[in-house]
Parts: sequence; structure tokens; C-alpha cells
Amino acid sequence: MAATKTRIMFVIGSMGDARAGTEKNLLTIIEHLDHSQFEPFLVSVQDCDYIRRGQFICETSCLHINRLITPAMLRVRRRLAHKMQELKIDIVQTFFTEGHLLGGGAARSAGIRNIISSRRNLGYAYTFKEKLFLKFANRYPRRWLANCEAVANTIARIESVPRSCFDVIYNGIELGDATGREGAAPLTEPMTIVMVANLRPIKSVATLIKAAVTVVKSVSTAQFILVGDGPQRGELEQLARNRGIANHITFAGGQDDVMSILEKASVGVLTSLSEGCANAILEYMRSSLPVVATAVGGNRELVVDGETGFLITAGDTDTLAEKLIYLLNHGRQAQEMGRRGYERVVDRFSLPAMMEAYQAYYLGLLNV
Repeated sequence: MAATKTRIMFVIGSMGDARAGTEKNLLTIIEHLDHSQFEPFLVSVQDCDYIRRGQFICETSCLHINRLITPAMLRVRRRLAHKMQELKIDIVQTFFTEGHLLGGGAARSAGIRNIISSRRNLGYAYTFKEKLFLKFANRYPRRWLANCEAVANTIARIESVPRSCFDVIYNGIELGDATGREGAAPLTEPMTIVMVANLRPIKSVATLIKAAVTVVKSVSTAQFILVGDGPQRGELEQLARNRGIANHITFAGGQDDVMSILEKASVGVLTSLSEGCANAILEYMRSSLPVVATAVGGNRELVVDGETGFLITAGDTDTLAEKLIYLLNHGRQAQEMGRRGYERVVDRFSLPAMMEAYQAYYLGLLNV
């Protein structure tokens, strides 16, 4: 007789377009679980185009709930609890406030003991209403799971959850064919600085555009590529024009093949005001790029300052420009930093390492 699989239901507020960090990470977990041991189920609270269009490797459903704490939501929660019982779900893991409140409540009603509430950012956007919802939702989990120590420490304080209730599993990235690059592009070639980020205020993309003015004065061949889209795109494009460097900055929009862009780059940048465990930084390191990132959140756990790149104060345009110019002008040092970054990803932040940690974590919950 075949061994019984561990059944895990992932309940997320919305899948969006599945390019953002949490959604992308969740799909990666589902895809790479050992399906001989685990059977995943995905539930999205809110409807979205990705759910309607997506082809999934597990049973997927949408609850079509857009407002919380309504009679309709309570009815749906009861139906979800019944479905959890029918499927004999062993573990429920929730993401985003809607997922925590509806998925956690349904799991508790279904008598499921192993409820995990995920936290993947520093709570920078919490509204009073969201904090109130989380206060209710935090009655349900057995454990909270963060993607870095900074998130665990910060959210434990903000949400008044004991730090001892938090566990940490870092994001992992697929190495693919990446093997580390041997050299940096010489100065006679265009030097490309890349930032992968959504174009919204928390990413502080304007900091990079302002720094680019100084960089271009020193390194005239410098080019900047912004990979990502968002509500600030028009405003940022106008800023580049106003600063007279529009011909040095490419707004590439959302890209499915980010790796091909990073392979031709010289430096990876992240200017966020707040971060959890940034997949963008891991992608830079996988591509053997030196990294210049703000010293916020989990960035300090990924980038080793002075060894795999540089950490700067958020919003410090002058220091950002200084570090970028240094890396562009010192190809050998940039190459060495990129090599160390690649080795760090292989050792600590690879996809196999992440999946091994998740699977051991899930099985460990069942055995306690």
C-alpha cells in the first residue's frame, strides 16, 4: 500500500499576475514539492486574471470574495472548512490578510491543528483596518513563518505575536545553467546597471534615477535598465526626462526572462525603503553581479557589505552614485564581488536548499 501523502492547502488573498515575490514564491513551492510525499491545493480568496488563465499543477479554486467580515464571507468560510475536511487537509498555510482571516478561520473550524501564517514583508503598508483584521486572524495559527529574520522580528513586534512563535525559511532561487561569470565587461563597452522592481513608492526608484545623473557624468557609457512596471511608471519616465538622462534609462516593463537581461549587466541595484527577502537580490547574485542595495530589512541578511556588494542608507543618492561609479571603474573588484555573491547563493539561497527546508518543516509540524 502506498504511503499517505501530506495534504497542504495554500490560501492566498490573490495571485495577482504571479510575478510579485510572494505569489511567485508560492508557485515555486507548489511546483517543486516532492509530489510523492506532498499533495498541494491552492485557493485564492479574490478573483484575478491569473487564476482564470492559469494552468496549475495542483487543484486550484477561487472563492470570489472581495470584502471581508460580511455574511457572504462567513458562508464561504464554512464551505471552505467543509472542503478542507472532505480533502483531509493536514496543513493550511495562509498568505496576505484575506488569506489569513478566511483560510485560518476555515482551518480552525475544520479542526485542523497545523495552521501556518506567512509573513514576507515588514508590514510597511499596514492600515488600521488591516491591523484590526490581523488581530482577529492571529487567533488561528499554530506557527508564523517569515522569509528572513528581519521580517520575523519586525512583525512579531508590530502584531504583538511572541517572537518564539516565528520560524524562518529564506527564499531560494533556481540556479538553472548559471555557473558564475569569469569577467566583468571592460569600460569601453556600455556598462549596464539593472534594477528589478515594481514601479511603486516603496521601491524608491527615483533614488536610482537621481543617482544616475551623477553616474553618467563620470561614466558616459553607463546605461540603466528598470525591469518591472507599476503605477509610478509615467512619473518616473518624466523624472528621467527632466533630469536629462532619458536616453540612458530603459523602462523595460515586466519581463518573463529577467535572466537574459541580468546576464548582460554589470551591477544589480535595489533602492527599496523596505524589504523582506528580496528575490531581485538573489537573482543578481545568481548572475554573478555585485549588488548595491539599501540596508533595510532582509537586504542585510543577503548582501555582505564590502564582500558581495555594498549596503547604503535608504534614500542616499550621493552614496548610491559613489558605489556605482566605483564598481563600474573597478571591473576586477566588481567581478570578485559577483563571484562571492554567486557562491553565497549556491551555499545558502538555492532552490534545493529552500525546498529541503520547507519539506522538513511541514513534516516536522506533523510529528510534534
